Amino acid sequence: MDHQRLVVEFDKFTKNVERAFRSEQDSVEMQMLQIATLVAHDEKVKQLFLLGKRAVELEGGGAGGELSDQVRKSLFEHVQQSQKGLAAQFGFRQLHFHFGPGSLSFLRVYRPEKFGDRMDQVRYTIVAANAEQKNTMGFETGRILSGIRGVTPVVAIDGGSKEKVHVGALEAGTSFSNMLSIFQKNRPWLDVAVLLRQEHLEANLWPDFLEKLLEENQFIEGFRVESTTSPQIGHFLTLQELTKNLQGLGSFLIRDEGASYNFSVFPLRDFRGESNAEVPDAGRVVVWQDITAQITAYHDRVYRLIFYGFLLFISIELLIFFGLGSMTKSLQAELERTRYLKAASEQARLVAEDSSRLKSEFLGNISHELRTPMNAIMGLGQLLGKSPLEPRQQGFIDKINLSSKRLMNVIDEIMLLTELDAQEGKDLISEKFNLLQLMNRVTGNFAARANEQRVRLKTDFSDGLPSWVNGWPAQLERILGQLLGNAIKFGHDGDVTLAVRLLDRDAATATLEFAITDQGIGISAEQQELMFQPFQQGDGSRTRKYEGTGLGLTIARKACRQLGGDITVDSRIGEGSRFSFCLKFEVFADAWADPLVAALELPTAAAETVSSAAQPIATFAEIGELVDQLEEPLARLEAKQCQDIAASLKEKQWPETLNEELEKLTILIGQYRFVEARDVVNRLKDKL
Repeated sequence: MDHQRLVVEFDKFTKNVERAFRSEQDSVEMQMLQIATLVAHDEKVKQLFLLGKRAVELEGGGAGGELSDQVRKSLFEHVQQSQKGLAAQFGFRQLHFHFGPGSLSFLRVYRPEKFGDRMDQVRYTIVAANAEQKNTMGFETGRILSGIRGVTPVVAIDGGSKEKVHVGALEAGTSFSNMLSIFQKNRPWLDVAVLLRQEHLEANLWPDFLEKLLEENQFIEGFRVESTTSPQIGHFLTLQELTKNLQGLGSFLIRDEGASYNFSVFPLRDFRGESNAEVPDAGRVVVWQDITAQITAYHDRVYRLIFYGFLLFISIELLIFFGLGSMTKSLQAELERTRYLKAASEQARLVAEDSSRLKSEFLGNISHELRTPMNAIMGLGQLLGKSPLEPRQQGFIDKINLSSKRLMNVIDEIMLLTELDAQEGKDLISEKFNLLQLMNRVTGNFAARANEQRVRLKTDFSDGLPSWVNGWPAQLERILGQLLGNAIKFGHDGDVTLAVRLLDRDAATATLEFAITDQGIGISAEQQELMFQPFQQGDGSRTRKYEGTGLGLTIARKACRQLGGDITVDSRIGEGSRFSFCLKFEVFADAWADPLVAALELPTAAAETVSSAAQPIATFAEIGELVDQLEEPLARLEAKQCQDIAASLKEKQWPETLNEELEKLTILIGQYRFVEARDVVNRLKDKL
């Protein structure tokens, strides 16, 4: 066994023992939860627990009075025998009933004389179970004991109302001793100890119970032995090699009285610490193994390797002496070959760059030369089309004008592609512009074409978008124009939506996602791999239905990549397509628009909002009923009920006179601004 292998095995030891310990702890936690759940499902337990809560509330809270004592005694007598039987069978230690919310102790079955104390800042498993009404598990230190807990919420049926009532939580717990016994039984070559920090115990245990515990085991270097499989830990804690490593984590060796031990130390986190990294560790788990035999075998092997290594060194020196000349010649030949290949590669790169440049120049020049006569043809064609012509002649001139327009579009796209190629590697100049105005300008430019194609053009802008940004408006408008044009062309008789969403922001920048979604014909996976290449179309046949050069997506992707983004597509045949890209913009200190104001003032002349499509018009009576339903949940700050009613309002198209107030109301509820929402409700009631 060489040194590297020994280190690897020690490292593996650390990872394996921690994993094994966590596994045993999880198993015990689950067992405690099963016990708590078994007891909590007893109908008599539920009813006595509910009766106890009613009695404590009636008698002023806390420990309650005589009626509370009677119920507590009945509950204790009912579960005492069950606890003894379960404890003997499963080795658990206690049952503890807590009222919610928070944690108010009603009955400690193992200490029935202690009750009525609040533990909201100690028993976080109970607080969480009562708050979220779900099971919790974990290690935790209470007022009397530290242990492994399983907690389940208790819900009972109220005898009067027949409704379910959340009463509190039932906890089953046990100590580490039983768990450590199982751990060592499965791994007899290991010993383990659980150490709790002095600060952790002093912050949670009642002082008198802490004194009793310290009579058994005192604090050593700020730790107390909670449980162990070997009394050796007491001796090890007197060794400086162990105590200095308790403040850290990992594995280390300790040699003591001629023996060698491999130690592993890892943190013990309580329930609260598992969910909050800022909470200090509750203690340490120490696992050790006697590795004297392995260390001795390792040393013997090292001595043998030194001897064999010396012989190998002499042999290698002789081989180097005789082989150096031959190797030098081979290296020189390889170096010359590498230089030749590098020169050939550089020459090929230069040729490719020159070819690309010449192609771009040729396309730019020929497109420019075509533009001049095409402008003349289009102008004369339009003039001729306005003059008196026979129907047959008018048909000819209309076809000439349409073909001229299509050819000019091809020329424009070729020139645009050439311009983008020429800009590669150059820094673009940014400028300040209004984001929402640009979005509305883009949709406005395509409104007429959308109507021709019977396409419903919509916008969906998220809350919190910056009003002014510093970026590249021309390039952004070019990208959105290409994508919107494609979406309208292929999305006939459906919806096309331009969405802008805020992904991330800080004081100086904002990252936005732009997405264009259509309900058109969709794109197959094979077509998606080719469609961003120049002159590629989804249907390349001569009889294809849709016109175009196949340059639009190429131009959009090139422009997007120049801005630091990239276009992605998600599409399925027959279901439509979604093209999206993300860009980062500089923002200004006053550029962030109020989400409420932005939602109310966003112009909608060019494109309708998503929520307004095909909605029924609500009557004043329907709106009045929904507004009345909002008053009580708004007063109680019940978020879910308020949002459900707001969702019902959004399903209707509102009368013009109430549109502004209802829009404010739904936005305020969505932002949990319930106090302001109540003012809007009062104004609406006056209008209704």
